[in-house]
Amino acid sequence: MIKRIQALILGAYSRFEHAKGHLPELIVLCAYVLSLAVFMYYHEPWYDEAQAWLIARDGSWHDIFFLIPHYEGHPPVWYLILAVFAKNGADFDLTIKCLTLSINAVAMYLLIYRSPFPRLIRCILPFTYFLFYQHGVICRPYSMLLIGFLLAAHFWQVRNQKPFCMALSLMLMCASSAYGIIFAGGITLAWLWELHDGKNLKGFLLEVLSGKRLWAYVSLLVFALLNIAAIIPKPDTFAASYGLSGNNPVWLRLIYMYFGSIADATCFSSYEDYNELRYVWFSIPKLIIGCLIGFAILLLIYHFGKKCKTVSLFVVPFVLFATFSGIVYFYLQHIDVLLQFLLFWAWVSKKEYRPDSDQAQASNRIIRYATPVMLCGVGLSLAVSAWWNVAACINEVRYQYGFSQQLAAFLDNYGLTEYGIMVRWQQLTDENGKVIYNNTNQTVNGVALNAYYDENIVINMNGGDPDMTYVTHRIPTEEENERVLQSWKEAGLPALTLDRCQLKSLFPEYRDVYIQCYTDVLFLPEYHIWKNGYTYSKHHLYVRNDIARKHFFSE
Repeated sequence: MIKRIQALILGAYSRFEHAKGHLPELIVLCAYVLSLAVFMYYHEPWYDEAQAWLIARDGSWHDIFFLIPHYEGHPPVWYLILAVFAKNGADFDLTIKCLTLSINAVAMYLLIYRSPFPRLIRCILPFTYFLFYQHGVICRPYSMLLIGFLLAAHFWQVRNQKPFCMALSLMLMCASSAYGIIFAGGITLAWLWELHDGKNLKGFLLEVLSGKRLWAYVSLLVFALLNIAAIIPKPDTFAASYGLSGNNPVWLRLIYMYFGSIADATCFSSYEDYNELRYVWFSIPKLIIGCLIGFAILLLIYHFGKKCKTVSLFVVPFVLFATFSGIVYFYLQHIDVLLQFLLFWAWVSKKEYRPDSDQAQASNRIIRYATPVMLCGVGLSLAVSAWWNVAACINEVRYQYGFSQQLAAFLDNYGLTEYGIMVRWQQLTDENGKVIYNNTNQTVNGVALNAYYDENIVINMNGGDPDMTYVTHRIPTEEENERVLQSWKEAGLPALTLDRCQLKSLFPEYRDVYIQCYTDVLFLPEYHIWKNGYTYSKHHLYVRNDIARKHFFSE
């Protein structure tokens, strides 16, 4: 009976895999686009998405090119694409989703129609978590990076015959993000190492300088350097200069990046804290399990990389990426960048793979079982990632990803926008409640709200400048902080606040300013979805009592 069922399954798989034409691929691509559009409809854009849109809409062309990337850490291309629409009055929610949907449709076309993977894998991959939800439903520039990776994989075999095609693919990676620059540099170094293999210095230089490759390398280098120059942090950039060491030492972060990150990108979750890597609270048992899984995956990658002669193509970019991320900057959602690189490497390795017929190797038990273990691992990873995607999409429908749409609708309905709103700024206190650090420029909770208005309605963002709707991520000087805090104090109690702002430090004469002077009028839940779970937080809108009586309790 079991053999019969097995034969039926294998027969069905064989018929599916070898069916003529591209009808299965067409069905999968259409299903991907339609289902992505449905879940995009339910998704509320949050800070990351709104910040990029507001920069594109309200930042000057000069600042988008020459100033903002230094503080954001992203090359300007994504902002320039959005600016074409944002500066001409396009709707925020609809436009950013349509653009992302279009970019992802192109990426999935390349993956479904051009990749060398078995048809079943090509049909499952688009519905895995990172390819569908994390940079499909959520609108961020990493969908452009995916196209760059897939094009680079497509042109890898003809990189020496068509070096400009390869270089343009790597340029797209550079334009998409800082991580794209790192991976493009690593891939180029592996390409150069391959040319050096077995040659002396003179032979290597002749190889590099001959033909069209030289100009392709020069063009790529110039483009990469321009993007690097655009994103080098200014001395007062918040992400680069904020003076806290974090919870985790460098060695722990590097261990996670070298081993645990690969497990998190494929089949496990040891990094679940929605925070930057320096400040993550790891579960040590989960971290150990993740690192062991990652180590096993690395062994399999090394084994098949040797067969395909792609070990250096994996090692060089991965080490650069892991080292940069562990030492400089890495956030939870950036794990999807590593998954994209793994897809690139798997595509190239599959094209280069030739089954080994060496009997001596076949008799080695470890090597003999490597292929079945790899196949089981790929199947498990696809199943887990597909489950993450299903769970994330269900949670997207069930829960409210952000709170800004609800808040904007409430403010409009009750005519409260005329007052503006104050949001929390970054403030640290010691164990006695004494303020030890203020950053009045970090007012991120107001960003997504501003995306639904034509001007800045957050009274303590950028000094209340109506044209400055996004967070600058610039660390203010102590004098600036004092001046801003004094101006807030002189303006008196704000009419509206999102959550309990740090008013006690401005108005110490009140025993409890919120109990004495404010009414809690709106509860705002927020669910940041990650894989099959979410991080829940809640917000409240507080209205000063005299304003509350006027708008809510006048009778």
